[in-house]
Amino acid sequence: MSFSLVISCIMLFVSLSFAQISWNAHVLNNNTNGTASVHVCDVDNDGDLDVVGAVLEDNQMVWWRNEGGNPIVWTKFTIAYGFLQAFSVYAADIDGDSDQDVIGAAGAGDEVAWWSNDGGNPIQWSKNTIRTGYDFAHEVYAHDLDEDGDVDVFGASTDLDLISWWRNDGGTPVQWTEQTIGAGFDGAKSVRVADLDDDGDNDVIGACLYGNDITWWRNDGGNPIQWTEFNIDSYFNGAHRVQAVDIDEDQDLDILAVAYLNNEVAWYSNNGGNPLTWTKHTIGIGLFAACIAQAADLDGDGDLDVAATGQTSNEVCWWRNDGGSPIVWTKLYIDEDFSRVWPLYVCDLDDDGDQDAVAASGWAGISEVRWYENTGTGIAGNLKTSEIPQNSGPTIVSSSAIFPLGHGERLLDIAGRAVKSTSINPGIYFTEIDGRIVSKIVVVK
Repeated sequence: MSFSLVISCIMLFVSLSFAQISWNAHVLNNNTNGTASVHVCDVDNDGDLDVVGAVLEDNQMVWWRNEGGNPIVWTKFTIAYGFLQAFSVYAADIDGDSDQDVIGAAGAGDEVAWWSNDGGNPIQWSKNTIRTGYDFAHEVYAHDLDEDGDVDVFGASTDLDLISWWRNDGGTPVQWTEQTIGAGFDGAKSVRVADLDDDGDNDVIGACLYGNDITWWRNDGGNPIQWTEFNIDSYFNGAHRVQAVDIDEDQDLDILAVAYLNNEVAWYSNNGGNPLTWTKHTIGIGLFAACIAQAADLDGDGDLDVAATGQTSNEVCWWRNDGGSPIVWTKLYIDEDFSRVWPLYVCDLDDDGDQDAVAASGWAGISEVRWYENTGTGIAGNLKTSEIPQNSGPTIVSSSAIFPLGHGERLLDIAGRAVKSTSINPGIYFTEIDGRIVSKIVVVK
Protein backbone atom coordinates (compact mmCIF):
# COMPACT_ATOMS: atom_id res chain seq x y z
CA MET A 1 0.00 0.00 0.00
CA SER A 2 1.32 3.50 -0.84
CA PHE A 3 0.67 6.77 0.93
CA SER A 4 0.87 10.45 -0.01
CA LEU A 5 2.07 13.06 2.40
CA VAL A 6 1.33 16.75 2.06
CA ILE A 7 4.13 18.50 3.86
CA SER A 8 2.73 22.01 4.17
CA CYS A 9 0.30 21.00 6.96
CA ILE A 10 2.93 19.50 9.25
CA MET A 11 3.62 21.34 12.52
CA LEU A 12 6.18 18.96 13.98
CA PHE A 13 8.95 20.76 15.86
CA VAL A 14 12.23 18.96 16.40
CA SER A 15 15.70 19.42 17.73
CA LEU A 16 18.58 17.57 16.15
CA SER A 17 22.34 17.42 16.05
CA PHE A 18 24.55 17.35 12.96
CA ALA A 19 27.23 14.76 12.40
CA GLN A 20 30.72 15.64 11.16
CA ILE A 21 31.45 15.92 7.46
CA SER A 22 32.53 12.68 5.85
CA TRP A 23 34.71 12.46 2.75
CA ASN A 24 34.84 9.84 0.02
CA ALA A 25 38.32 9.56 -1.50
CA HIS A 26 38.52 8.89 -5.25
CA VAL A 27 41.70 8.33 -7.25
CA LEU A 28 41.62 10.91 -10.02
CA ASN A 29 44.83 9.58 -11.61
CA ASN A 30 47.49 7.05 -10.61
CA ASN A 31 50.28 7.60 -13.15
CA THR A 32 51.38 11.17 -12.49
CA ASN A 33 54.69 11.62 -10.67
CA GLY A 34 55.42 14.52 -8.36
CA THR A 35 52.45 16.82 -8.89
CA ALA A 36 53.41 20.22 -7.48
CA SER A 37 50.33 22.28 -8.29
CA VAL A 38 46.69 21.86 -9.32
CA HIS A 39 44.01 24.28 -10.47
CA VAL A 40 40.36 23.69 -11.33
CA CYS A 41 38.42 25.27 -14.19
CA ASP A 42 36.24 24.33 -17.16
CA VAL A 43 39.00 23.73 -19.72
CA ASP A 44 36.82 22.44 -22.55
CA ASN A 45 33.77 24.68 -22.01
CA ASP A 46 31.40 21.75 -21.56
CA GLY A 47 29.87 23.00 -18.33
CA ASP A 48 31.73 20.85 -15.79
CA LEU A 49 35.00 21.35 -13.93
CA ASP A 50 38.29 19.88 -15.13
CA VAL A 51 41.66 19.81 -13.35
CA VAL A 52 44.99 21.17 -14.63
CA GLY A 53 48.31 20.21 -13.10
CA ALA A 54 52.02 21.03 -12.99
CA VAL A 55 53.96 17.79 -12.65
CA LEU A 56 57.46 18.32 -11.30
CA GLU A 57 59.02 14.89 -11.74
CA ASP A 58 57.46 14.24 -15.15
CA ASN A 59 58.37 17.77 -16.37
CA GLN A 60 54.86 18.11 -17.76
CA MET A 61 51.86 20.38 -17.81
CA VAL A 62 48.70 18.26 -17.92
CA TRP A 63 44.94 18.36 -17.61
CA TRP A 64 42.32 15.82 -16.65
CA ARG A 65 39.02 16.02 -18.47
CA ASN A 66 35.88 15.49 -16.40
CA GLU A 67 33.82 12.86 -18.24
CA GLY A 68 30.97 12.90 -15.73
CA GLY A 69 29.64 9.84 -13.96
CA ASN A 70 29.27 8.92 -10.33
CA PRO A 71 32.00 8.84 -9.26
CA ILE A 72 33.49 11.12 -11.91
CA VAL A 73 35.58 9.47 -14.64
CA TRP A 74 38.72 11.33 -15.76
CA THR A 75 40.82 11.31 -18.94
CA LYS A 76 44.39 12.62 -18.77
CA PHE A 77 45.88 14.82 -21.53
CA THR A 78 49.35 16.35 -21.74
CA ILE A 79 49.58 20.06 -22.49
CA ALA A 80 53.38 20.21 -22.65
CA TYR A 81 56.39 17.91 -22.28
CA GLY A 82 59.88 19.00 -21.24
CA PHE A 83 58.77 21.86 -19.01
CA LEU A 84 61.56 21.26 -16.52
CA GLN A 85 60.37 20.79 -12.95
CA ALA A 86 56.90 22.18 -13.52
CA PHE A 87 56.15 23.81 -10.18
CA SER A 88 53.01 25.86 -10.64
CA VAL A 89 49.90 26.04 -12.79
CA TYR A 90 47.06 28.53 -13.11
CA ALA A 91 44.29 28.96 -15.65
CA ALA A 92 42.77 32.12 -17.09
CA ASP A 93 41.62 33.56 -20.41
CA ILE A 94 44.87 35.26 -21.36
CA ASP A 95 44.05 36.13 -24.98
CA GLY A 96 40.43 37.14 -24.49
CA ASP A 97 38.91 34.46 -26.73
CA SER A 98 36.53 33.13 -24.04
CA ASP A 99 38.32 29.87 -23.27
CA GLN A 100 40.70 28.90 -20.51
CA ASP A 101 44.41 29.11 -21.24
CA VAL A 102 47.07 27.67 -18.94
CA ILE A 103 50.02 29.42 -17.26
CA GLY A 104 52.99 27.58 -15.80
CA ALA A 105 56.25 28.04 -13.87
CA ALA A 106 59.24 25.74 -14.46
CA GLY A 107 61.56 25.53 -11.46
CA ALA A 108 64.55 23.94 -13.21
CA GLY A 109 63.72 25.50 -16.57
CA ASP A 110 63.69 28.98 -14.95
CA GLU A 111 60.73 29.87 -17.14
CA VAL A 112 57.26 31.36 -17.04
CA ALA A 113 55.05 30.44 -20.00
CA TRP A 114 51.46 30.21 -21.12
CA TRP A 115 49.68 27.86 -23.49
CA SER A 116 46.83 29.15 -25.61
CA ASN A 117 43.80 26.89 -25.76
CA ASP A 118 43.30 26.42 -29.51
CA GLY A 119 40.20 24.22 -29.20
CA GLY A 120 39.68 20.89 -30.94
CA ASN A 121 39.02 17.42 -29.60
CA PRO A 122 41.39 16.73 -28.01
CA ILE A 123 42.30 20.37 -27.30
CA GLN A 124 45.41 21.65 -29.05
CA TRP A 125 47.82 23.95 -27.20
CA SER A 126 50.34 26.55 -28.39
CA LYS A 127 53.19 27.52 -26.07
CA ASN A 128 54.10 31.18 -25.54
CA THR A 129 57.08 32.11 -23.36
CA ILE A 130 56.63 35.06 -21.03
CA ARG A 131 60.04 35.04 -19.30
CA THR A 132 63.22 32.97 -19.38
CA GLY A 133 66.03 33.21 -16.84
CA TYR A 134 63.48 33.50 -14.05
CA ASP A 135 65.56 31.44 -11.62
CA PHE A 136 63.63 28.77 -9.72
CA ALA A 137 60.24 29.98 -10.90
CA HIS A 138 58.07 28.71 -8.06
CA GLU A 139 54.59 30.16 -8.52
CA VAL A 140 52.42 31.82 -11.14
CA TYR A 141 49.13 33.63 -10.69
CA ALA A 142 46.77 35.62 -12.95
CA HIS A 143 44.65 38.69 -12.27
CA ASP A 144 43.71 41.92 -14.03
CA LEU A 145 45.92 44.11 -11.83
CA ASP A 146 45.54 47.37 -13.74
CA GLU A 147 41.85 46.78 -14.47
CA ASP A 148 42.21 47.39 -18.20
CA GLY A 149 40.06 44.42 -19.14
CA ASP A 150 42.75 41.81 -19.80
CA VAL A 151 44.48 39.31 -17.54
CA ASP A 152 48.00 39.99 -16.27
CA VAL A 153 50.44 37.38 -14.96
CA PHE A 154 52.43 37.30 -11.72
CA GLY A 155 55.42 35.25 -10.64
CA ALA A 156 57.53 34.39 -7.60
CA SER A 157 61.21 33.59 -8.28
CA THR A 158 62.84 31.84 -5.33
CA ASP A 159 66.45 32.27 -6.47
CA LEU A 160 66.09 35.83 -7.79
CA ASP A 161 64.14 36.83 -4.64
CA LEU A 162 61.56 38.52 -6.86
CA ILE A 163 57.84 39.17 -6.99
CA SER A 164 57.05 40.23 -10.56
CA TRP A 165 54.10 41.11 -12.78
CA TRP A 166 53.82 41.00 -16.51
CA ARG A 167 51.34 43.51 -17.88
CA ASN A 168 49.26 42.09 -20.69
CA ASP A 169 49.61 44.57 -23.55
CA GLY A 170 47.39 42.60 -25.95
CA GLY A 171 48.29 41.82 -29.53
CA THR A 172 48.68 38.58 -31.43
CA PRO A 173 50.71 37.03 -29.98
CA VAL A 174 50.14 38.73 -26.62
CA GLN A 175 52.91 41.16 -25.68
CA TRP A 176 54.14 41.61 -22.12
CA THR A 177 55.79 44.39 -20.10
CA GLU A 178 57.62 43.14 -17.00
CA GLN A 179 57.64 45.18 -13.82
CA THR A 180 59.15 44.35 -10.43
CA ILE A 181 56.88 44.61 -7.43
CA GLY A 182 59.17 43.22 -4.73
CA ALA A 183 62.96 42.83 -4.96
CA GLY A 184 65.22 41.28 -2.34
CA PHE A 185 62.29 39.15 -1.17
CA ASP A 186 64.42 36.33 0.17
CA GLY A 187 63.27 32.99 -1.27
CA ALA A 188 60.02 34.27 -2.82
CA LYS A 189 57.42 31.50 -2.93
CA SER A 190 53.93 32.93 -3.33
CA VAL A 191 52.07 35.91 -4.79
CA ARG A 192 48.42 36.98 -4.77
CA VAL A 193 46.45 40.09 -5.73
CA ALA A 194 43.62 41.85 -3.84
CA ASP A 195 42.47 45.30 -2.73
CA LEU A 196 43.64 45.07 0.86
CA ASP A 197 43.18 48.73 1.81
CA ASP A 198 39.82 49.10 0.07
CA ASP A 199 40.90 52.12 -1.96
CA GLY A 200 39.64 50.78 -5.27
CA ASP A 201 42.87 49.44 -6.75
CA ASN A 202 44.67 46.13 -6.52
CA ASP A 203 47.49 45.51 -4.08
CA VAL A 204 49.86 42.52 -3.94
CA ILE A 205 50.64 40.03 -1.16
CA GLY A 206 53.65 37.69 -1.02
CA ALA A 207 55.38 35.03 1.08
CA CYS A 208 59.12 34.29 1.15
CA LEU A 209 60.59 31.11 2.60
CA TYR A 210 64.07 32.23 3.66
CA GLY A 211 63.11 35.70 4.80
CA ASN A 212 60.22 34.25 6.84
CA ASP A 213 58.12 37.17 5.65
CA ILE A 214 54.50 37.85 4.84
CA THR A 215 54.48 41.20 3.02
CA TRP A 216 52.07 43.39 1.09
CA TRP A 217 52.75 46.08 -1.45
CA ARG A 218 50.37 49.03 -1.63
CA ASN A 219 49.43 50.12 -5.12
CA ASP A 220 50.13 53.87 -5.26
CA GLY A 221 49.08 54.26 -8.89
CA GLY A 222 51.09 55.83 -11.67
CA ASN A 223 52.43 54.50 -14.95
CA PRO A 224 54.37 52.41 -14.25
CA ILE A 225 52.60 51.61 -10.98
CA GLN A 226 54.50 52.67 -7.87
CA TRP A 227 54.56 50.38 -4.85
CA THR A 228 55.06 50.89 -1.12
CA GLU A 229 56.15 47.80 0.81
CA PHE A 230 54.71 46.93 4.24
CA ASN A 231 55.75 43.95 6.32
CA ILE A 232 52.99 41.95 8.01
CA ASP A 233 55.11 39.28 9.75
CA SER A 234 58.90 38.83 9.69
CA TYR A 235 58.92 35.72 11.89
CA PHE A 236 56.65 33.32 10.03
CA ASN A 237 59.31 30.65 9.68
CA GLY A 238 59.37 29.27 6.14
CA ALA A 239 56.46 31.35 4.78
CA HIS A 240 55.20 29.37 1.78
CA ARG A 241 51.71 30.40 0.61
CA VAL A 242 49.25 33.27 0.99
CA GLN A 243 45.57 33.83 0.22
CA ALA A 244 43.56 37.04 0.60
CA VAL A 245 40.14 36.26 2.06
CA ASP A 246 37.69 37.76 4.56
CA ILE A 247 38.02 35.15 7.31
CA ASP A 248 36.09 37.05 9.98
CA GLU A 249 33.43 38.39 7.61
CA ASP A 250 33.90 42.04 8.63
CA GLN A 251 33.95 43.28 5.03
CA ASP A 252 37.72 43.66 4.68
CA LEU A 253 40.30 41.23 3.35
CA ASP A 254 42.44 39.25 5.76
CA ILE A 255 45.39 37.02 4.89
CA LEU A 256 45.58 33.23 5.26
CA ALA A 257 49.12 31.82 5.24
CA VAL A 258 51.15 28.66 5.84
CA ALA A 259 54.67 28.32 7.26
CA TYR A 260 56.50 25.34 5.74
CA LEU A 261 59.31 25.30 8.32
CA ASN A 262 57.18 26.26 11.30
CA ASN A 263 54.52 23.62 10.45
CA GLU A 264 51.85 26.26 10.97
CA VAL A 265 48.63 27.59 9.48
CA ALA A 266 47.67 31.12 10.52
CA TRP A 267 45.56 34.07 9.53
CA TYR A 268 46.14 37.78 9.90
CA SER A 269 43.11 39.94 10.63
CA ASN A 270 42.99 43.25 8.81
CA ASN A 271 42.51 45.93 11.47
CA GLY A 272 42.31 48.86 9.07
CA GLY A 273 44.20 52.08 9.64
CA ASN A 274 46.73 53.98 7.54
CA PRO A 275 48.96 52.11 7.12
CA LEU A 276 47.05 48.90 7.76
CA THR A 277 47.74 47.01 10.95
CA TRP A 278 47.41 43.27 11.33
CA THR A 279 46.87 40.77 14.15
CA LYS A 280 48.14 37.21 13.80
CA HIS A 281 45.92 34.28 14.82
CA THR A 282 47.25 30.73 14.74
CA ILE A 283 44.77 28.23 13.31
CA GLY A 284 46.88 25.11 13.81
CA ILE A 285 50.42 23.91 14.44
CA GLY A 286 52.07 20.53 13.91
CA LEU A 287 51.13 20.33 10.23
CA PHE A 288 54.59 19.18 9.22
CA ALA A 289 55.95 20.85 6.08
CA ALA A 290 52.73 22.81 5.65
CA CYS A 291 52.33 23.53 1.94
CA ILE A 292 48.95 24.97 1.02
CA ALA A 293 45.94 26.36 2.89
CA GLN A 294 42.66 27.46 1.38
CA ALA A 295 39.57 28.95 3.00
CA ALA A 296 36.10 27.72 2.06
CA ASP A 297 32.80 26.92 3.76
CA LEU A 298 33.30 23.16 3.98
CA ASP A 299 30.45 22.32 6.34
CA GLY A 300 27.84 24.61 4.83
CA ASP A 301 27.20 26.59 7.99
CA GLY A 302 27.84 30.01 6.46
CA ASP A 303 31.35 30.74 7.75
CA LEU A 304 34.79 30.02 6.33
CA ASP A 305 36.71 26.92 7.34
CA VAL A 306 40.31 26.19 6.31
CA ALA A 307 41.72 23.16 4.49
CA ALA A 308 45.45 22.46 4.28
CA THR A 309 48.14 19.93 3.35
CA GLY A 310 51.19 18.75 5.29
CA GLN A 311 53.85 17.21 3.08
CA THR A 312 55.81 15.24 5.68
CA SER A 313 52.87 14.46 7.94
CA ASN A 314 51.11 13.04 4.85
CA GLU A 315 47.79 14.65 5.73
CA VAL A 316 44.99 16.59 4.15
CA CYS A 317 43.10 18.23 6.98
CA TRP A 318 40.65 20.99 7.73
CA TRP A 319 39.87 23.24 10.62
CA ARG A 320 36.24 23.88 11.38
CA ASN A 321 35.41 27.47 12.18
CA ASP A 322 33.48 27.33 15.45
CA GLY A 323 33.01 31.08 15.70
CA GLY A 324 33.87 33.25 18.67
CA SER A 325 36.19 36.22 19.09
CA PRO A 326 38.90 35.18 18.57
CA ILE A 327 37.68 32.40 16.30
CA VAL A 328 37.94 28.89 17.75
CA TRP A 329 39.16 26.19 15.36
CA THR A 330 38.66 22.40 15.52
CA LYS A 331 41.01 20.23 13.47
CA LEU A 332 39.49 17.37 11.45
CA TYR A 333 40.81 15.12 8.69
CA ILE A 334 40.07 14.69 5.03
CA ASP A 335 42.88 12.14 4.51
CA GLU A 336 45.31 11.04 7.23
CA ASP A 337 47.63 9.02 4.99
CA PHE A 338 48.48 10.52 1.62
CA SER A 339 52.22 10.19 1.01
CA ARG A 340 54.02 13.51 0.40
CA VAL A 341 50.81 15.39 -0.32
CA TRP A 342 51.49 18.89 -1.59
CA PRO A 343 48.99 20.72 -3.82
CA LEU A 344 45.40 21.39 -2.81
CA TYR A 345 42.39 22.98 -4.44
CA VAL A 346 38.94 23.32 -2.84
CA CYS A 347 35.81 23.77 -4.97
CA ASP A 348 32.46 22.13 -5.78
CA LEU A 349 33.95 19.63 -8.21
CA ASP A 350 30.85 17.47 -8.68
CA ASP A 351 28.36 20.36 -8.75
CA ASP A 352 26.23 19.08 -5.89
CA GLY A 353 26.27 22.24 -3.80
CA ASP A 354 29.08 21.50 -1.35
CA GLN A 355 32.84 22.01 -1.35
CA ASP A 356 35.07 19.11 -2.42
CA ALA A 357 38.87 18.97 -2.51
CA VAL A 358 41.58 17.95 -4.97
CA ALA A 359 45.05 17.01 -3.70
CA ALA A 360 48.10 15.24 -5.08
CA SER A 361 51.25 13.50 -3.95
CA GLY A 362 54.21 15.76 -4.65
CA TRP A 363 57.95 15.39 -4.98
CA ALA A 364 59.35 11.96 -3.92
CA GLY A 365 55.87 10.68 -3.22
CA ILE A 366 53.52 8.31 -4.99
CA SER A 367 51.95 8.76 -8.40
CA GLU A 368 48.42 9.65 -7.30
CA VAL A 369 46.08 12.58 -7.67
CA ARG A 370 42.97 12.26 -5.52
CA TRP A 371 39.72 14.10 -5.14
CA TYR A 372 37.64 14.02 -2.01
CA GLU A 373 33.88 14.07 -2.30
CA ASN A 374 32.22 16.02 0.46
CA THR A 375 29.25 13.84 1.41
CA GLY A 376 27.74 16.44 3.72
CA THR A 377 27.36 16.86 7.45
CA GLY A 378 24.71 14.19 7.86
CA ILE A 379 21.62 14.43 10.02
CA ALA A 380 21.58 12.53 13.28
CA GLY A 381 18.60 10.36 14.10
CA ASN A 382 18.03 11.65 17.63
CA LEU A 383 14.94 13.70 16.80
CA LYS A 384 13.09 15.04 19.81
CA THR A 385 9.40 15.78 19.32
CA SER A 386 7.84 18.66 21.24
CA GLU A 387 4.43 18.77 19.51
CA ILE A 388 2.64 16.49 17.03
CA PRO A 389 -0.81 17.69 16.00
CA GLN A 390 -3.63 15.45 14.92
CA ASN A 391 -3.78 14.27 11.28
CA SER A 392 -0.29 15.41 10.41
CA GLY A 393 0.17 12.40 8.13
CA PRO A 394 2.14 9.19 8.42
CA THR A 395 5.85 9.01 9.19
CA ILE A 396 6.25 5.54 7.69
CA VAL A 397 5.38 5.29 4.02
CA SER A 398 5.99 2.92 1.12
CA SER A 399 8.84 3.43 -1.31
CA SER A 400 6.41 4.44 -4.04
CA ALA A 401 5.29 7.48 -2.07
CA ILE A 402 5.21 10.85 -3.78
CA PHE A 403 5.87 13.98 -1.75
CA PRO A 404 4.33 17.12 -3.26
CA LEU A 405 6.64 19.88 -2.04
CA GLY A 406 5.47 23.49 -1.74
CA HIS A 407 7.45 26.73 -1.85
CA GLY A 408 10.46 26.71 0.47
CA GLU A 409 10.17 22.98 1.12
CA ARG A 410 12.85 20.33 0.52
CA LEU A 411 13.31 16.62 1.12
CA LEU A 412 16.71 15.67 2.58
CA ASP A 413 18.41 12.29 2.86
CA ILE A 414 20.29 11.02 5.92
CA ALA A 415 23.45 12.83 4.71
CA GLY A 416 21.61 16.13 4.62
CA ARG A 417 21.52 16.31 0.81
CA ALA A 418 18.46 17.47 -1.08
CA VAL A 419 16.81 14.65 -3.06
CA LYS A 420 14.06 14.52 -5.65
CA SER A 421 10.68 14.02 -4.05
CA THR A 422 9.33 11.50 -6.56
CA SER A 423 9.90 7.74 -6.49
CA ILE A 424 12.49 7.84 -3.72
CA ASN A 425 14.30 4.73 -2.48
CA PRO A 426 13.71 3.12 0.91
CA GLY A 427 15.54 4.90 3.71
CA ILE A 428 15.33 7.70 6.25
CA TYR A 429 14.45 11.20 5.06
CA PHE A 430 13.74 14.59 6.58
CA THR A 431 11.46 17.37 5.43
CA GLU A 432 12.69 20.95 5.58
CA ILE A 433 10.51 24.05 5.38
CA ASP A 434 12.22 27.45 4.97
CA GLY A 435 15.49 26.08 6.32
CA ARG A 436 14.00 24.25 9.35
CA ILE A 437 13.78 20.47 9.73
CA VAL A 438 10.14 19.70 10.54
CA SER A 439 9.73 15.94 10.26
CA LYS A 440 11.37 12.58 9.87
CA ILE A 441 10.09 10.14 7.23
CA VAL A 442 10.91 6.44 7.06
CA VAL A 443 10.36 4.96 3.61
CA VAL A 444 9.95 1.18 3.46
CA LYS A 445 9.49 -1.27 0.62
